[in-house]
Amino acid sequence: MKRIAFIILYICASVLVTQAQQPRFIFDNDSTKTETPAPQRASNSKTPSVNLDSLNKVPPAISSWNIDPRLGERIPIPMDTMLYGFHRESLVEGQGLAIGYLGNWGSPAYSKLFIEQDDASLFQFLDPYKFYYKTPGNQRFLSTKQPYSNIMYQSGGSRQSKEERFTGEISISFNKNLTVGFDIDYVYSRGFYQYNPDKQINYDFYTAYISDKYQMHAFVANNNFTHSENGGITEDGYLNGTDKENVGKDNTMSFQTHLSETWNYLRGKHLYMTNKYNLGYEKEGTEKFIPVASVILTNSYTDQRRRFYSRNVEALDKFYNYTPKAGTQSAPVNDQMAYYSLKNTLAVSLNEGFRDWVKFGLTAFIENDRRTFRMPSEEFGWIATRDTTQNSTFIGGILSKEKGEFLKYNLYADLGVLGDDIGEFKLKADISTTINIKGQKAIVKANGYVKNLVPQLFQNSFRSKYYTWQKEFSNTKRIFVGGEIYIPHTETRLSGGVENISNYIYFNNLEGIQMTSPTQDGGSVRVVSLRLDQNLHYGILHWDNQVSYQMSDKEDVIPVPTLSLYTNLYIKAKLAKVLTMQLGVDAHYHTKYYALGYDPALGQFVNQDEVQIGNFPFATAYANFHLKKTRFFVMMYNVAKDFGDSNYFTVPHYPVNPMIFKFGLSWNFTN
Repeated sequence: MKRIAFIILYICASVLVTQAQQPRFIFDNDSTKTETPAPQRASNSKTPSVNLDSLNKVPPAISSWNIDPRLGERIPIPMDTMLYGFHRESLVEGQGLAIGYLGNWGSPAYSKLFIEQDDASLFQFLDPYKFYYKTPGNQRFLSTKQPYSNIMYQSGGSRQSKEERFTGEISISFNKNLTVGFDIDYVYSRGFYQYNPDKQINYDFYTAYISDKYQMHAFVANNNFTHSENGGITEDGYLNGTDKENVGKDNTMSFQTHLSETWNYLRGKHLYMTNKYNLGYEKEGTEKFIPVASVILTNSYTDQRRRFYSRNVEALDKFYNYTPKAGTQSAPVNDQMAYYSLKNTLAVSLNEGFRDWVKFGLTAFIENDRRTFRMPSEEFGWIATRDTTQNSTFIGGILSKEKGEFLKYNLYADLGVLGDDIGEFKLKADISTTINIKGQKAIVKANGYVKNLVPQLFQNSFRSKYYTWQKEFSNTKRIFVGGEIYIPHTETRLSGGVENISNYIYFNNLEGIQMTSPTQDGGSVRVVSLRLDQNLHYGILHWDNQVSYQMSDKEDVIPVPTLSLYTNLYIKAKLAKVLTMQLGVDAHYHTKYYALGYDPALGQFVNQDEVQIGNFPFATAYANFHLKKTRFFVMMYNVAKDFGDSNYFTVPHYPVNPMIFKFGLSWNFTN
């Protein structure tokens, strides 16, 4: 009842806000133009993606952008109109070409395309939730001519196993300079298997002030994740009816699991503000302000906590082959870790184009990051904690050219000069141009990087009831070269790259899940990635395809599926000139390989050599509709669940949901 009351209250607030009197002002046509965006330090993105869905029209009354989290530079993004493919927003598979996850929406997940995987973060326990939480870098800022709000509700399954998600967004621009907004994302996914529900509530407030001489972005976010750990099903044969207990392959709530009454909790907040002051002059004969140089100050505070807790210690001890000391009882399981960071960045930039002869922009910055890590202590029965403090200072710079049609580039560098990350460096470059192919323009990009990464604290040192290690890993060195060609008129995108990694750090499952340990490969690993995105259509018939090829020369260190693909066959049409309809079937597939397993006590995906998964199509039959400001879908998920051996796993021993009916609704309010 509380959830229903909250949803009703939010809808009423959305309607009241958007029915308010419209502000009387006109937006400057150049209000979304930006200076040079800098590469995001936290990102390991290797192929700048071109979203084919962005060909849809963008509502002229709304502009949207992301920001670079270090320097606050605005990066324009297309407003999500999503006329087609709306049903994919309700699926974890919809977050990428090949995704591994633990069964339902909200569970830990990762991309199986190595080219899309990020470097380990300072608080690695949050990495498996990257698809669900907001950061300053992926927060969408909106500027609207009139109050805007959106609500979305998705649901699937019966009452006992129902998967529900509600999201809401409100944005109000008080004038052409000042915008404020609020987002909320609530998930309650009960799950189709014992002890695997997920619950999330994430919300954020943001504001932006944009003028010629001053720009400000502020962001406050809270994330709350509760994931119930069941350790996976005890027999994979449950899915095809070959289990010893013969419980019936469709009776999923009777499948036995390794764990019960065990949870991973993650709670956190992020406070962020960036200020940019432009120095310049007014062009003679006009009132147009020309920014010559800028001073940028960014402040960021992060607070993340993780708790691993169980009321069934006996099952966990058995799962991890743990035996307490003679004459003692097994200690409670209540591992708590935390990470706190206060980061301050000061930058000075010379802006591109303030004179005709100034063909590039130049930025220099210095950043200090003071952080504290907290882990359990064995001295007090794993109840008390011990703190470790680090302090790091980085300097860096960016040389960029974003104006002009034929050549654009970004050259980025940072270097750790003081503190715990001394000697770490990143050099990144991306270059793009346009070429003509049979009279049509195509975009060609090349990018690469060289990194020398200091191991994170939790990679070197860790203390908990089931795992304790003290390592002295060497720096990891990564070299990547890649590129992309995008041909808009044929809707073709070809991308790829080659990466060589030395001293790669990963979680290695030595003899089953009971002996996971961080391991550093002493040599080098080479990974080759190629991908083709191609959309085809004839009349109302459409066939969209994404195909990826990967090759790792050390599969025991970096396992990847050789071939991954997504195919979507559908018809789309417009009825009575107002209703857009899309009917189709889509499927994800990858070849068999030793996919990463999952360790509940660490909350991490780990290498394993116990079982291969793959060679199974995850297919969905769906219908999407768009009527004015409303989008809705109905779908049958996993319609091929009885195909072959019915091994519908994306992570070993963690099946995804069986065949279920799902529906969703999205409603915009803009007047």
